[in-house]
Amino acid sequence: MTAELARAAVSAVATRVALREGAEAPFADWQAAFARHASSFEGFLSIEFIPAYARATRWEVIQRFRTHAALEGWIGDAGRAALLAGLAPMGEDGAAPIVEEAAPDFHAAAAVTEVITTTVAPGREAEFLGWSEAMQAAQARFPGYMGTLVQAPLSSEIPCWTALVRFDTPAALDGWMNSPERGALLGRADPAMSHWQSRRLAAGFGEWFAPQAGGAPAWKQTALVLMVLFPVVMLEIRFLAPHLAGLSVAVATFIGNAISVALVSWPLVGLARAGMGWWLRPAEGHRARIEALGAAAVLTIYAGELGLMSLLFL
Repeated sequence: MTAELARAAVSAVATRVALREGAEAPFADWQAAFARHASSFEGFLSIEFIPAYARATRWEVIQRFRTHAALEGWIGDAGRAALLAGLAPMGEDGAAPIVEEAAPDFHAAAAVTEVITTTVAPGREAEFLGWSEAMQAAQARFPGYMGTLVQAPLSSEIPCWTALVRFDTPAALDGWMNSPERGALLGRADPAMSHWQSRRLAAGFGEWFAPQAGGAPAWKQTALVLMVLFPVVMLEIRFLAPHLAGLSVAVATFIGNAISVALVSWPLVGLARAGMGWWLRPAEGHRARIEALGAAAVLTIYAGELGLMSLLFL
């Protein structure tokens, strides 16, 4: 353990790794082995693999433990040292520069995330970790992969293993979740060993579109917000603004914005979501046709709104 980490008495370490171009496949296997070894270590809390950006050669591996003493044991572990030494062939000129420092707090990467919680049968943790290693190696190779967080059960009241799997776009995450590779690995899992469930973290406009939109692309969410916000603002300019003329610009704008946000949050976004749900999450069998029809419908509504609102100011 470095003097900095020892003085700080931290319980998490961030290991930064620089790789050579073309080392993606062996590094995917390394991630899986490193995650399995950390997950079985005494005091383990979670491990997270984060690239500097999509398809980056620089990664950060955040390892969190329950106590500073547990982290000290982990950093001094011979198995961990051997795994880190195994990174050497993946670095430029046969060496992978490694820097370790105190880890930051939990943070969200700019990506779409699937949260997978798994309850493991007592006594079958080692079997589960072996199966998880294969799953991690496969997803780390999949296009759009943006890192993973693996968290051990926190207590007897929260007995689940939790994995946060990140991809750069909803389509990339859907591709992995529905892939034959993942399906084959799920088929290999003994149902008596564990059972799991997953959900998509909200993105874009968050609770306005979750869970009903089920991970709809942010640009579609933005399109629907614009659809309902534009007429509200135009109506305020035409009918509300004259009554606020005696107030300061800041106060008048605040009142107008407060009304706009309230109306958009309820009920307008809900109505738009109900009416355009078929386009937010199109069926796979007719995706191209639905995407085109949905875009045409949105543009038509925009044109109608522009025409109607223009009549207010004739």
